[in-house]
Formats: sequence, C-alpha cells, structure tokens
Amino acid sequence: MEYIDLIGKPFSPGGRNPNGFDCYGLVREIYARLGIALPEYAYDSPDNFSLIHQLIHSGKDLFEPLEKPAPFCIVLFTIRPPYISHIGVVLENCNSFIHIMEKVCVAVEKLDHPIWSRRIRGFLKWKN
Repeated sequence: MEYIDLIGKPFSPGGRNPNGFDCYGLVREIYARLGIALPEYAYDSPDNFSLIHQLIHSGKDLFEPLEKPAPFCIVLFTIRPPYISHIGVVLENCNSFIHIMEKVCVAVEKLDHPIWSRRIRGFLKWKN
C-alpha cells in the first residue's frame, strides 16, 4: 500500500482530503487505499478532545481490540487525559505508524519512541 505521497500533508480540523487532514481523516484515507470505507463521524470543534474517544466507543461493533500491533491496525493514544484523543495507523513493519496532529504534518514515527510508547492505549482492527 502506498502512503509516501501523504507525508508532509498539512493538518486541518475536520480535514478529509490531501489539502488537509485531521487524524481521523488520515486514518480514513489510509483505509480507503486498502479498499475499506470507514464511516464518517461529525467533527464539531477542534476543542473537543473526546471526539476520538467517542468515535471508538460508538464504533465498537466495527472494531476489534488487538493485544499487539498488526499491519494497518489503528493505534490509539491518550494525548490529553483522560480520553483517547489521537489515532494513527500502524505500518507493515508493526514498528512504525503514520499520523497527523495539529501543528504537525503527516509523519511516520516509531511506536517505541518514549513520547509515543507511554501514550499508547491500544490497537484496533477493522472487523470486516
């Protein structure tokens, strides 16, 4: 699966295309490239840090928890406790993930980096 063209794309609240993504928009784009259409969730405010938390809990029927990373599973992070407030996609090697954050363009990072490893709250795979 190709994703190199996404590296460096800008962050945009509620972004759903290469002109600007938010973290869920990027996850949807990666999954679309895998042939999976993830459902849309309304984006109401850049200050709603619980949005991803709500998405994961309302989508329980769509996702299955994993004990460890698998290629192209979703990785969940707590950036602003107590909510799961950020997500990315684990890459083929299961050591890295692709994500985007406010003030940070699309990037690939290591799961075991101290900044990220202590914030990981789990992994999910698409059930279908």
